[in-house]
Amino acid sequence: MSRAFFAVALVAVATALPAVATEPQSPVQPPLSAKVTSRTISLRNAAGIRVTSIPRNTYKITVSDSTTGQNFHLIGPGVNRKTGIAARVKRSWTLALEPGKYVYRSDKNRQLRRSFTVTTVPPA
Repeated sequence: MSRAFFAVALVAVATALPAVATEPQSPVQPPLSAKVTSRTISLRNAAGIRVTSIPRNTYKITVSDSTTGQNFHLIGPGVNRKTGIAARVKRSWTLALEPGKYVYRSDKNRQLRRSFTVTTVPPA
């Protein structure tokens, strides 16, 4: 058997195998709203519902930090973003959130802490 035969056979097998599909990310960047005050911390979707589980995607997160005693710190797979403790700020971050667990917290107050999960499967 010739090398040409093996090359043709290899191409035929490779094209017959199903491609491993990655889930496409939406070109739209869904908005999330993060807020920290002296007593609360939250992350909500566009409908105002607290985020507990969202699909993998690129999100636009608007952070409102209205206190000079706390901050908003988001930590997860490939993400470590925060506002300053001594500054009242409004920031927008565009972040690609990958599957895994994310924690958002204040670095100053251990009680201001929540988490959410990013999944690989979009909601039904």
